Amino acid sequence: MTAKARPAPRLRLTDTTFRDAHQSLLAGRLRGEDIVRLARKMDEVGFYSLEAFGGATFETEIRHNGENPWDYLRQLKKAAPKTPIQALIRGQNLVAHRNFADDVVQAFVAHAADCGVDIFRIFDPLNDLRNMEAAIAAAKKAKRKVQGALCYAISPAHNLELWVSLAKGLQKLGCDVLIIKDTSGLLSPQTTWELVAALREVIKIPIGVHSHCSSGMAPMAYMAAVEAGASILDTAISPLAWGTSQPATESVVAALAGGDYDTGIDLEKLIEVRDEVQTLKDERREYLSPYADRVDADILRFQVPGHMLEDVHQQLGRHGAEARFKEVLVEIPRVRQELGYPPLVAPIRQLIATQAVLNVVGGERYGTVTKDLKDYLQGLFGRPPRPADAELRQMVLGREEPVTIRPADLLGPQLSGARAELKKQGVEGSTDNLLTYLLFPSLALSFFRGDLARKTPEEPSANGGEKAAEDPPADQAPAEAAAEAPTPAPAAPAAAAAQSAEFQVEVDGETFVVRVTGAGMAVGVAPAGSPPAAAAGAPAKPAAGPGSVVAPMQGLIVKVPVKVGDAVKLGDVVAVLEAMKMQNDIVSTVAGKVKAVHVREGEVVGPNQPLVEIGS
Repeated sequence: MTAKARPAPRLRLTDTTFRDAHQSLLAGRLRGEDIVRLARKMDEVGFYSLEAFGGATFETEIRHNGENPWDYLRQLKKAAPKTPIQALIRGQNLVAHRNFADDVVQAFVAHAADCGVDIFRIFDPLNDLRNMEAAIAAAKKAKRKVQGALCYAISPAHNLELWVSLAKGLQKLGCDVLIIKDTSGLLSPQTTWELVAALREVIKIPIGVHSHCSSGMAPMAYMAAVEAGASILDTAISPLAWGTSQPATESVVAALAGGDYDTGIDLEKLIEVRDEVQTLKDERREYLSPYADRVDADILRFQVPGHMLEDVHQQLGRHGAEARFKEVLVEIPRVRQELGYPPLVAPIRQLIATQAVLNVVGGERYGTVTKDLKDYLQGLFGRPPRPADAELRQMVLGREEPVTIRPADLLGPQLSGARAELKKQGVEGSTDNLLTYLLFPSLALSFFRGDLARKTPEEPSANGGEKAAEDPPADQAPAEAAAEAPTPAPAAPAAAAAQSAEFQVEVDGETFVVRVTGAGMAVGVAPAGSPPAAAAGAPAKPAAGPGSVVAPMQGLIVKVPVKVGDAVKLGDVVAVLEAMKMQNDIVSTVAGKVKAVHVREGEVVGPNQPLVEIGS
């Protein structure tokens, strides 16, 4: 390292125990009441902020804890009035898995501010600033502080020139703080020093660093960061630190005490909190992933995040192809290069891991592609650091042209339609309910009906006591991996002879029933341990005919907007199917009248099952 950069103000700590830390190590299983109780003591410590809302924990609170995240947020603010509450927002995705219209982004941020959020940390997985603009503007309108976060990545596309340009852009958008967000734990001390020092030369706002201990380098990177002028670090109370979480708060406080970077925090005030956090961890140890609670040198070797390595292991296990692990690790950088070197941040890293596994076990690269990959190549995720490979795009999209505008500009206003739907469902149209429904429609309706039984630590799941397999790791959106055959380019070879097989795979901890045919693959959600559809003993379904509209994958029918006798045009929506936490419009492939409706709302259907019959 060269000479020290200009002095920074006193170092401040953001504690992540209430959000990223327990999501990283315990699949988000701390309850709101646990956090609120701890927050009263944390409020006396002197933290810069408490990261306690947003990210994947919003969904987990509903799905597994049976809690209203908005009520939790209001209670938390009352319990910790002196310390700013911080939220993590994935740009136009907010806390869910898809883009939302600007009216939803504005309403979500305004409501979160009203309920207690003081600081919004906003990022985009591709570092596409267009996907961050609406959320930043909404937070500024709510008169809250905004942290603009850059997702750190290592690739030929990521250099100091790019980081400086992005940092200037975030400052111009009105961000109060710049955060270097290293979810992979790949920041080395030398790189951290050079990056922070370079950014401090070109922007006037404070700089913070967020890293994970997966590779073991985070504590060293933190020391380099403060020496270069960073003034904010993210830490976690020690029982929920290390591994895929952040460095321990107590360790950072003790290491810097009495020097130029003293945090001003009394270590003794942390001990009582530490003991309570340890008790909570012990009560929920069944959710502790063996991949998460450790340092993994493979992260340094392959420059792949720890959760991504876990994804690959699990997927290969379901394919019975564990021995092909190294092949997939070789394939991952190839896929990433062909996609334009995106950062390995959720949900992009799941997309790449899933596609790399399919490329290896399928016998043909991109012989089967995921729906997420197709959306990515269409530009629906945003703009990657470099353009995706042109041949790959043509193979997957055919003659379809990718969008070049901001993806959210394709969306019309969504609030009024959601209000009408809630009224139709007989649900109170409060702001809490409206936003929760917009984010997770099917899950929200189950929650409103009281169908989500709250589980105690002694009742971890409904699958015989196994660790809940459906939980996404920290900051990871579940892979919406409905796979399909690529759209053939003009010179594409003829399809192979039709064959059919059905088996189960696991993607990001979720179990899916997969049907493979000569035309590609259909994937649907299945309960853990369920038998393949062909062996489940279900009654025979109607046979598909020339006018049949069939399910492309297994999933839940959440809406059937047509009835017998209705006239439909080509492309009209005849059913809405939810699979892998994503709603899919099922459209008519012919024009005519509805002759029969074979399914009802709330029914689970299998791949290629007829849903609606249309005739002349």
